[in-house]
Amino acid sequence: MPVLDSVSPGSGVRTMMGVWAVAAFLPLPALALTDPARSADLSCLYLGISNALFATEFHRSWGLPESVHSWRARTLATTIAILGNVTLFIGFGFVTGVQTYFPFPLMAMLTIIPAIGVMPWMLRRVSQPPYAAIVLAGFMVGACKIGGCIAARVVYGSDALALGYMAADWRTAPDS
Repeated sequence: MPVLDSVSPGSGVRTMMGVWAVAAFLPLPALALTDPARSADLSCLYLGISNALFATEFHRSWGLPESVHSWRARTLATTIAILGNVTLFIGFGFVTGVQTYFPFPLMAMLTIIPAIGVMPWMLRRVSQPPYAAIVLAGFMVGACKIGGCIAARVVYGSDALALGYMAADWRTAPDS
């Protein structure tokens, strides 16, 4: 197993180039081959899952970090690679003419945060099988979304959806 303590983050990413390419190109067909008005949500889901898979493979193949320096190098390497993936995704989305009511670059950036922040932590908590960490992280993100919906219902009342408080459209959502 390679040791990333003495290796730069760039060379750490280069050793995972195949998985990185899969993570970069997996969400693009869903973005290009579906209706531009409806492709953003599904494509962002693929983006999040593919980058979670990349983060899982990257951290799993290098083993547990032996020092703080090693942890920082791995986090930096993963972040650089995932930011490259999301940059490609956003550019491809603009080329294909994706239409969203929520700012598309912000949607894509928010999609990758669990892959960068949650997956390394989850992999340390769930040792076997490593792909169970992706499923548990998905449940965690889903629970946060449901918690946000419940909070909106409590704050704005039972007709919060009809009033637009839970809309994914920043143009028509109420100000207060």
